[in-house]
Amino acid sequence: METIWIISDGLPGHYNQSIGLSNAIQPHYKYEVITVNIQLKYKGLRFLMRLIANYFPYFLGKNTFSFFYQHNDLPSKKPKIIISAGGNTIFANISLSRIHKANSIYSGTLKHYKSDLIDRVFTVTPLEGADNNVVLDLPPANINKPKQSKNEPYYTLLVGGDGAGYSYTDTDWKQLALAVIEIANRDSISWMITTSRRTGKDAEELLRANLDKHVIKEAIWFSSDPQRVVNKFVEEARVVFCTEDSLTMVSEAIYAHKPVITIQPPLMKPEKNDALALKKYQNKKFITRSSIADLTSQSIDKNSFCRNYPDIQAQILNSIESI
Repeated sequence: METIWIISDGLPGHYNQSIGLSNAIQPHYKYEVITVNIQLKYKGLRFLMRLIANYFPYFLGKNTFSFFYQHNDLPSKKPKIIISAGGNTIFANISLSRIHKANSIYSGTLKHYKSDLIDRVFTVTPLEGADNNVVLDLPPANINKPKQSKNEPYYTLLVGGDGAGYSYTDTDWKQLALAVIEIANRDSISWMITTSRRTGKDAEELLRANLDKHVIKEAIWFSSDPQRVVNKFVEEARVVFCTEDSLTMVSEAIYAHKPVITIQPPLMKPEKNDALALKKYQNKKFITRSSIADLTSQSIDKNSFCRNYPDIQAQILNSIESI
């Protein structure tokens, strides 16, 4: 049996993309999948890593890899394919694929690494001058086939926080809480709400203080009680609301094949690739975008949302088979 190595930097969003890539391959080729956990030692030396990979690839070896990363013992079974996602893993992927003469597969933008250092690069927006770039309609994800909704009277709210060019004020959080109450009363529903690592204790306290308990079916406040409930909450909801600062949460919501409304604070300047991805999702009717101020005026018409979702797994498999 051949082996796939997944290089993980410990971030769930990146790891789930890698699992999504491996899941597209496994049913057809029955690879054994082994995770190699890594951690970047010197974030300030990213420029040196790029310099070595781009211009001095003969320095790519086990010693160089171990110099830049803390990692668990490398598996004894040699990889046929190495998969990773996220900028912290690019150098590791390039190094290990060179050492073991494995095919390299990566999800994400290249962070100024040369595209020909990787065999296949998956993104949701095109990379300039990268012939090996495969543009997907959605990022790879560790998502099961969506189940039919029980049509319970629940909406879900996925809450992020400051980051990726988005910034929330105390007023924004209060206004969001009031919008949640108004929508619950208007649509006769209750909410399943989860915050995330990015939200922070202060924002959570503002939301809790301004929400009425009677409109909440279940709430997870990540800073005090971290639980991974996104898939469960999305699966059980009729409609999913999600702050735009986390493209991972946005894509997880879209994969449920339900109406998704993304939420914007007044202070926002999303990174270029994130902005392009969100515009693409909007054009394909995967999402409806709304400011916090306009949230209560958004009509939820299921006919206005996409019904023909792409088969991402097939797109991935077809492109990998041609390596």
